[in-house]
Amino acid sequence: MRFFCKKVPFLVKLICLGAVFIGPIEVSNEAQALPPDVGLITRLSGDVTYRNESYQKVPEKAQAFMRIRKGDHFKIPAEAMVQLIYFQSGRKETWKGPVVLVVDDVQSRTKGEKGAQTQPEVTILPTEASQTMRRIPILLRRAGLSRSGTMQVRGMDEGSQESIPLSKDEQVGITMAKENYRSMRSQTEADDITPEMYLLGVLANYDKFEEMEQVIKEAWKIQPGNPVLKKLEEWVRIQKKQLREK
Repeated sequence: MRFFCKKVPFLVKLICLGAVFIGPIEVSNEAQALPPDVGLITRLSGDVTYRNESYQKVPEKAQAFMRIRKGDHFKIPAEAMVQLIYFQSGRKETWKGPVVLVVDDVQSRTKGEKGAQTQPEVTILPTEASQTMRRIPILLRRAGLSRSGTMQVRGMDEGSQESIPLSKDEQVGITMAKENYRSMRSQTEADDITPEMYLLGVLANYDKFEEMEQVIKEAWKIQPGNPVLKKLEEWVRIQKKQLREK
């Protein structure tokens, strides 16, 4: 009995110390949880920066084809421009600075009095196109591109490298995607490669690397020197080589 009584205070101390130790870990893990991806930057010019108050203290430079997350704040200075596409709503917003944006689930909102006076150019993509744009980040990850569009990502699964014959439904799907592409191309600004990225996302889903090469060449004509296109071109070349060696 005396032995147990002597041990009780020691056990209480251990429990208290354990609570103190475990508590911060749980808070830290919660604080590090990233907000959901809700869209994509498809066109960008000027020195645009972004930050997210939930996990990011220092603003970073935005890049074309990086994913956008709920709660992102984009600072667009004068003479700069950014174009966003929201996956869920299909909303394509083109913003010109100076303005500060806050990313929500299906659209952006301005921050500050000056921002309230600025309104974007808005178009709504067809449902099929907006849903396919969700594949672009997956395609970029497969090609070794991260959220920023330039940083390597570790441990990503590149998927099957085997060429599998397409079913009739899949062939019809690709034909429809090409029709959507032509429609989008006719209604899109000359320097915007969103239609090409849309078609690349569809073709990549079926490992149609030969056709992807041709689409990338067309995109190169629109945006020469685009680093994302360069990385995609290299990745497609590697996939074709691996298929030939099998």
